[in-house]
Amino acid sequence: MKMNKNIFILMGLIGAISITGCTKDFGDLNTNPNEPTAVSTGFLLTNAQKSIMDRTNNSFWGSRRGMQLSQYWSSNQYSNESRYQLRTEVTNSAWNDYYAGALQNLQNIIDQNTGDNAGDVAGYGANENQIAVATILQVWIYQQLTDAFGAIPMTEALQGSANTTPTYDSQSSVYASMLSMLDAANSGMDASAMGPQGDQIFGGDMNAWAAFANSLKLRVAMRMSDVDAGAAQSAAEAAAAAGCITSNAGNALFGYLSGAPNNNPINEDKKTRNDFAASNTMIDHMTATADPRMSIYYAAAVADGAFVGEVYGLDETNAALTPDDAVSQRGAAVLAADFPGIFMDAAQVNFLLAEGAARGWSMGGSDADYFAAANAASMEFWGVDQADADTYAAANTYDAANWKTSIGTAKWVALYMQGQEGWAEVRRLDAPTLNACADGQLDGGDGVPSRMMYPLDEQSLNGSSWGDGVTANGGDDSQQTKLWWDVN
Repeated sequence: MKMNKNIFILMGLIGAISITGCTKDFGDLNTNPNEPTAVSTGFLLTNAQKSIMDRTNNSFWGSRRGMQLSQYWSSNQYSNESRYQLRTEVTNSAWNDYYAGALQNLQNIIDQNTGDNAGDVAGYGANENQIAVATILQVWIYQQLTDAFGAIPMTEALQGSANTTPTYDSQSSVYASMLSMLDAANSGMDASAMGPQGDQIFGGDMNAWAAFANSLKLRVAMRMSDVDAGAAQSAAEAAAAAGCITSNAGNALFGYLSGAPNNNPINEDKKTRNDFAASNTMIDHMTATADPRMSIYYAAAVADGAFVGEVYGLDETNAALTPDDAVSQRGAAVLAADFPGIFMDAAQVNFLLAEGAARGWSMGGSDADYFAAANAASMEFWGVDQADADTYAAANTYDAANWKTSIGTAKWVALYMQGQEGWAEVRRLDAPTLNACADGQLDGGDGVPSRMMYPLDEQSLNGSSWGDGVTANGGDDSQQTKLWWDVN
């Protein structure tokens, strides 16, 4: 498995903007050099990158939401969430962590590098490069948020006490803004100048950040392809021409370490728990296609050594009837302390390029070639033997006549451990068809939720703007309300 080991994670990082003390009467004589008045932008960047991935991989947002909404895992104990009764406190926590945490820290980096005192932080990396990296990461977060909720605060967000009730931007405007932000980041960065300190993803390599920005632009473009085909095609073709992440050497990964507190949150939370098993949705598909990744994604059932998926969407009584040792649990690779956090990888990007080519856009290659490259990249990332990868590729060829199903299904498999992305692509491409909840849904729907409901905090603390956001989404804060780009 390819993962970036060349990292150090700063201990005791703080998300505060600044620490101030009283110097009214004594000026510099009353300043403690061991208590700085501002956090370095390098610390802020490291903190933001880690907090993003910690949130993406934590027990609730990443596991209970993303991995179940994509039906990669199924709960065999606290199974209400497998039946789409999602906890509101989890939504509150994720929303607040993104806005008050990583997004705010990234905005602080931008502000420090654009103000009158920008020269003071240039030692942490060229101003333009710090701004570019922070902007790219903000776009990544904003896409996660808007693809979960729809309309979100954006243009009036991150103003602190100056605006505690920011308006909501429609999802279409959020998408337009994300493309503009990525263009500004790419045009503003200088690969010949110093990259940002504290960068745990690419170590300040601005060429790698440019490829990541282009790949993210491609993803943004493709997600809006069915609602604004012209803008999507233009952006996707530009991204492909500029150069994207097409090999695992360029993957945007956050490298975790082998011990706490810098181990992957999945390892920390799930290494001794068996309440989330392999979903029968995924196991059945991988069995039918003889997918060699199955024995890496999952562990064979202890009882008989077979790969068996937990039936998806059982109620807690019926789920409890299946012994833990009778179903497949998560594989050792994904439970490893140093399993990397995945911002974006070559497999996903190649599938996006394949889709663009299938739509007749100029992607620099054919849909069949990109499809093959995507599967090959996924096999390599997961450490599949080449012979096994070749056998799989020969038996599971690209179906150009049914490209949405062909690409969508293969991408869903490859996006394992990227639950939020898997859920987004299933909604957009309607492939594969996921299983209905065996014991019925608890959210009043009849299929995979189309979005998440807004945090309760927003209703009580930002009620007017929340109401405008609900209206922008279609007038109902429901899990069945489809997002702007979800028209299939």
